[in-house]
Amino acid sequence: MSQAVADSVRGHKVGVVNNCFELAPWADFLAATDVKWWLRHPQARKFAGRKFSPNRIGDGVEQMRTARITSACNSGVLALECARRMGAKRILLLGFDMGLGHYFGQYTNGLGNTTKERRVVHHAQFAVWAKANRDIEVLNCTPGSALQAFPMARIEDVL
Repeated sequence: MSQAVADSVRGHKVGVVNNCFELAPWADFLAATDVKWWLRHPQARKFAGRKFSPNRIGDGVEQMRTARITSACNSGVLALECARRMGAKRILLLGFDMGLGHYFGQYTNGLGNTTKERRVVHHAQFAVWAKANRDIEVLNCTPGSALQAFPMARIEDVL
């Protein structure tokens, strides 16, 4: 993920996950599951768009829970569910490389970084969401992504 990628979708309906709100403060929504993330990023509470978590955060963060979205889901799956509930029929994933780090590097503010074992769980969570939402087209437009739950596409070809 990069500022250039975020800027390329400005003007479209956009949801951001975790720290990507810094790249696209104009986005329509922000999805972040981890309570500790919200505590370590108080500026996210001032994000102008809608804010979602499966946990009780307060400060205008809407709690979104269903049988498929629990506090144990990852923020990317939460973002997919937010987009679905907001009426999306086609979703383009940007910045979902699903490697062991984040586009900004490892967390250095006391938050835990995703382990290889936990990443396997995240992949499974995306696959479960994809199977339950076959009526929504999701295209992974992240070059080199390890996420296999959705077909790959080039952003230039589908935007």
